[in-house]
Amino acid sequence: MTTTRRQILKSLMATGIAAPLSLGGMARLAYATGNPKLKVVFAVIPDGLAVDAYAGYTNGLWFPQANALDTDQFTLNELSKELAAYRSQSLYLKGLLLSSGTGGHNAWQYILRDSAGSKTSIDLILGEQLRGSNTTLKRIYAGPHATVGAQWNISYSGNTKLIPEINPNLLFEQVYSGINTNGGSSGGSISRAHLFDPANTQIQALRSVLGTAERAKLDTHLDAVEQVKYDLEQQVPVASGCIAEVPAFNTNVINSADYRDEVTHAHIDVLVGGMSCGASRVATLQIGRSADQVVLKSVSASRNPHDCAHRYGDVAEWRESRRWYVQRARYLLDQLARYPDPDVPGDNLLQHTLVVFTSEMADGAPEHMQDMPMLLVGGASGLLKSGSGNGRFYDLTPLGERSHWKMGTAVDVQRVWATLARAAGTDVPYSGDISTIPNVFGNV
Repeated sequence: MTTTRRQILKSLMATGIAAPLSLGGMARLAYATGNPKLKVVFAVIPDGLAVDAYAGYTNGLWFPQANALDTDQFTLNELSKELAAYRSQSLYLKGLLLSSGTGGHNAWQYILRDSAGSKTSIDLILGEQLRGSNTTLKRIYAGPHATVGAQWNISYSGNTKLIPEINPNLLFEQVYSGINTNGGSSGGSISRAHLFDPANTQIQALRSVLGTAERAKLDTHLDAVEQVKYDLEQQVPVASGCIAEVPAFNTNVINSADYRDEVTHAHIDVLVGGMSCGASRVATLQIGRSADQVVLKSVSASRNPHDCAHRYGDVAEWRESRRWYVQRARYLLDQLARYPDPDVPGDNLLQHTLVVFTSEMADGAPEHMQDMPMLLVGGASGLLKSGSGNGRFYDLTPLGERSHWKMGTAVDVQRVWATLARAAGTDVPYSGDISTIPNVFGNV
């Protein structure tokens, strides 16, 4: 198969986003340039990050090692050092418990939801709050190889399981649906015209002959029209254009192990490109599914990554299968750092994005959800408390509201989602303890 790519310039519809005319009270409805808007990406990999001791790795493969509960002095572990380039923007959380802590592969039903697994997942909650220009797309849901063998998917609307798009070609169509595009290497520029520019002369002439009360009425009507336009076009990005990677995969190979790297990267390219173009401010990247069956050819010619996580093969297969997923997370971060932010000229997308990297399990061999791995990473528009330049390790165990036979106390994962929701200006409809975890975000 030949994987071809072409870059097209996406020139987004953005009339009325520049500085407005001086027409009385109409200034307050204009879009402002340079206004940072938080974006969030959930990157979830299957079968854990090998947190348990095994084969001489006494501290597992994931958690950084530190001598304090909350510190910027820590040593990255075998897997976390794959993300060393982003250490300064990283907050490593420890001491988390998902649902009951046991349950094996059923954990995919809980990872982005409440502990009871009965409410809407956090990605969709944030998708409602942080809207992009594609009003039909609450959040991008990319799922390379996520439905092979079983639809064990992690995003929910209430109790309705949602299915990710597994084809990067179709994902592209979803993301850019309804967005006006101009092809070619030299795309058109965004129109900066204000809504009333064509009639400005007539409006000003009319205002000049009206009394004070009548002018106020006119401005009120003009404001009302602008408000309707704002509601219809809310979150249209200010950037003059954006670059999108257009995938061109033969659908016969979408689920093939032979092209696993390429298909996964194509999904990430579409996801990041769409966010850079302002189509969405929230995305979920589900790489594979729990009990992942699609062989990683660079790790093993025949053993699937689920069996590698179970340590059915040699130590190298166990370790390198987990490393492969972390390297996909690194590719995601690399792309976010490469693409421009749609709202703040000169900034890259990662500066205003929070990436939540986790798994539906802690360790895939005993299939438990105790001491869940979770990394919060990215500039997040300055909201994430990731230390003062060296990254941060934060053991939440003393803050635990749950008692656990092995961990002692633990913080329920749903409290992370509640804290994140509040940082984004909304809340979660979850029962049980949803109190804010202190000192994670600067605004809550």
